[in-house]
Amino acid sequence: MEYKSVKLILDDSTLDLPIITGTDGSQSIDIEDLFENTGLHTYDPRLKNTTCLKSSISWIDREHGTLLYRGYDVEELVQNSTFIETSYLLRHGELPVADELTKYSNSLSNHSMIHEDMRNIFDAFPSGAHPLAILATMVSTLSSYYPQTYEENFARGIDIGTGLLSKVRTLAAWSYKKSIGEPIVYPSDKLPYWHNFMNMMFSIPSEPYSCPEENIKIMNQIMILYSDHEQNVGTTAVRLVGSTKANLYACIISGMSAMWGVRESGANIPPMIMVEIMLNQNQAPEVFFEKFIKGHEPLRSNGLGNSSYKTIDPRAKISKELFHEYRKTHKHADNDPYIQKALEIEEFVLGHPYFLEKGLYPNLDFYSAMIFHLLGIPLTMNNVIRVIGKLSGWLAHWHEQRLNVNLSYRPAQVYTGELKRTYIPLERRNSNDI
Repeated sequence: MEYKSVKLILDDSTLDLPIITGTDGSQSIDIEDLFENTGLHTYDPRLKNTTCLKSSISWIDREHGTLLYRGYDVEELVQNSTFIETSYLLRHGELPVADELTKYSNSLSNHSMIHEDMRNIFDAFPSGAHPLAILATMVSTLSSYYPQTYEENFARGIDIGTGLLSKVRTLAAWSYKKSIGEPIVYPSDKLPYWHNFMNMMFSIPSEPYSCPEENIKIMNQIMILYSDHEQNVGTTAVRLVGSTKANLYACIISGMSAMWGVRESGANIPPMIMVEIMLNQNQAPEVFFEKFIKGHEPLRSNGLGNSSYKTIDPRAKISKELFHEYRKTHKHADNDPYIQKALEIEEFVLGHPYFLEKGLYPNLDFYSAMIFHLLGIPLTMNNVIRVIGKLSGWLAHWHEQRLNVNLSYRPAQVYTGELKRTYIPLERRNSNDI
């Protein structure tokens, strides 16, 4: 139903509230001046019903299971684009022409090096430190080595977002090398984005490394699917800190910090843990899932379903096709116990009424976990890889907000504490006084 206006009745008075309509037809009640006019706030503890910004970057059609980046269907981008071209699209709003894409790609290559002094910081981390912890620290450290403001860089024609998207590969790969005690590998300007990253991840000085083309292709495709997804927790954190006009690196760190939460960080790690449990206990899917189906235990995130959609997440459908296509090119997939168990899970879940009724289908994180496994990426790096993918979207949101929002976010609260308490000196206090 389309509304023309909303009237808020307060005892004997009436307040007209304007309606904001998006290009998708969605409508929001504009309550920006509600407190000033009424002294009232709205209460929305999960922000589930609150629209706090206007954005043209990505859109989820929850009814029909569609995800658009700047108006382009993500499935079409996966089939025809690359991660770099999609990153350009998210940041600039339009697909690049040939010269623009070449310039953008060259800029990414030219900014892949980091300040040599930063190597000393890597050496300070303890052996076995988690790669995501190392990466977060190093991204924060960039603000010390590249302290110029957004305005200073803009005036010089420098896009610091492009520089960060380039450097994050180097920092991520070096974080991994540090965590396993191997020597770092410097980036090569001659290699494309993901080829460069894989080379820094897996090559060692004593042996030549060759990255199969299918590995580069699958990384381009799967990372497009991670690039943006409206206002998820990480994106909202980036925009929240960004509203203060904090430096870019601090804002991106806020998004990375959100990835530590168990509701975010576990996205494509639990599927592998689930598979490992089933292998160790020699369990078939029907045995493992029995306690959940019978209601004895709640089914936590295991790479199944997505509450953002009323139908299937389009990224699940796309990643399923990518996974099956890629595993057919991988010579060890048929003998890999993890992959074979994942196939059993997939078949069981897609055919069981419990999962069908609840919309618990294998999702993007389920399939990406299996793809990362086939690529030889260790489990500790899963969220680091996702950060690189999400960074292209975070950068787009940071730039959009930097240009369009002039005030800091400042939510209100419902205070439930006590009022006007009298201070009692320490010597007079007892348990009944406090």
